[in-house]
Amino acid sequence: MTTPFSLTAPRAALLAAVETALGAVERRNTIPVLANLLLESTADDGLRVSGTDLDVMTTVATGLDAEPRQYAGVTLPAHLLHDILRKLPDKAEVSLKTDGSGQMTLTSGRSRFNLQTLPGADWPRLQEKTAPAATFEIPAAKFAAQLAAVGFAISTEETRYYLNGVYMHAIDNRLVTVATDGHRLARAVYSAAVGVMPAADAMPGIIIPRKTVGLVAKALAAAAKDATLAIAVSENMISFELGATRIASKLIDGTFPDYERVIPIANPNSWRFDVAALLQATERVSIISSERGRAVKMAWGRESIDLTVINPDAGEGQDQVSVDADTGEEVEIGFNAKYLADMLGHMSKSGSVHLNTGGDPARFEPVHADDDEIAMTFVLMPMRV
Repeated sequence: MTTPFSLTAPRAALLAAVETALGAVERRNTIPVLANLLLESTADDGLRVSGTDLDVMTTVATGLDAEPRQYAGVTLPAHLLHDILRKLPDKAEVSLKTDGSGQMTLTSGRSRFNLQTLPGADWPRLQEKTAPAATFEIPAAKFAAQLAAVGFAISTEETRYYLNGVYMHAIDNRLVTVATDGHRLARAVYSAAVGVMPAADAMPGIIIPRKTVGLVAKALAAAAKDATLAIAVSENMISFELGATRIASKLIDGTFPDYERVIPIANPNSWRFDVAALLQATERVSIISSERGRAVKMAWGRESIDLTVINPDAGEGQDQVSVDADTGEEVEIGFNAKYLADMLGHMSKSGSVHLNTGGDPARFEPVHADDDEIAMTFVLMPMRV
């Protein structure tokens, strides 16, 4: 027998907490308790709802009063609980009650469900090996922009696991995020000082896993515009605290490549262009291709770019976009059309490109960004055309 537990709360408040914690839970689990959410209560936070997959854990402190106020916890099937709450009327009141016999009763109006539980003591918690080596705060909107600017370039190739996340480090008290899949690279630097950043040796570069990046980005998207994100980094973990939500995650144990060597600094040929116009032209000419990753050929001239995509089975697509040449010679180069479109989709208004030859990496940067405190740099590897 476990300790009895009871709670009555608005359906909306419970559903919001369950949806947030659910993000950490995988659909398929070989360990039964990992398919469950942990419900516990403390005198300070009230009901807390947590989900985990052993690599990342999301906890929401709801502030809802439960009885007893200090409760070690019980676990419920995560997706089943979510589905039930989602189907209840919007303004419904929900009661949860267990007598410690291994079942929890959920009632709302005339609806009643008896759900199987597992002991909270069996639910695994992520443990930090050491105390945090670095703690700091950053405006939530700024970190959201940094993740959005680089997340699209995270590799999905499992064999190169050290590229399956966002690399984060500090340069002169500025926070830097980077991602690459070997074909493209994205970097975002927050130009303002971030809290009281530690010395560089206290927070070496870390790699935040792709799933964790997605969970944090989703939480940030729902945050108030003036919200503050607290970040703590230890030897093996990172945690993010945003209001009532805490996301703790293991780090990828690997070495991120020396990305700065990849960014071409001295490319002598540069142009300025309208981002929306180039994106739309790229998407138009790509229609002719039936293959994912078909190269788009770009001839950068003094006043325009000529875009060409050739599909031997379907034909040829061409388009032209006006540009302003800054320096250098005309260059002909090919890019993966999808990678080019992805990158342009994360730029705004005007952009600049810096090229050397058709066989060298290209550097792209926004000229007029939505947020002038986030400096973005993108690198695309060329394709043979």
